[in-house]
Amino acid sequence: MSTLNTRAKFKSLFIYQFTKYTEWPEDYKQGEFVIGVVNDGDLADLLAVAAKSKKINSQSVIVKKINSTADVSKCHVLYIDGSSPGEVEPFVSKANDYNCLVITEGQGMIDGLSAINFVVVGNALKFEMNKQLFRDRGLIVSNSLENLATKVIN
Repeated sequence: MSTLNTRAKFKSLFIYQFTKYTEWPEDYKQGEFVIGVVNDGDLADLLAVAAKSKKINSQSVIVKKINSTADVSKCHVLYIDGSSPGEVEPFVSKANDYNCLVITEGQGMIDGLSAINFVVVGNALKFEMNKQLFRDRGLIVSNSLENLATKVIN
């Protein structure tokens, strides 16, 4: 398995864990649990395989590969792979219309763009979080998740 696929595998495990520590508004608790993935086919494929056997909050999980901002619609989680804030920002702007947990990976993404941002510390994949962006999206995050983050912005 390549390094990229190994990282995608860890990210998929993290993302499923994040959903256990996040509460969505009532109208997001019916129907399918939707995870959108921008620019990361490996991650989308791994999440889709896991979705066949997992439920989140007793909801069936579907994974959508998103290729453009026009494809962004109501979803619970939106993972955006982009190397710069300028690449990520148009997707975040579109996601602002929804109660969506935005997850990214990259330098500076936690400052106003994503509620959770993956970072590499040493050789380990870790995450930082922005609690204000959880609140802005109407999401409730558990203190347990906060305790696991390498950096927390209130």
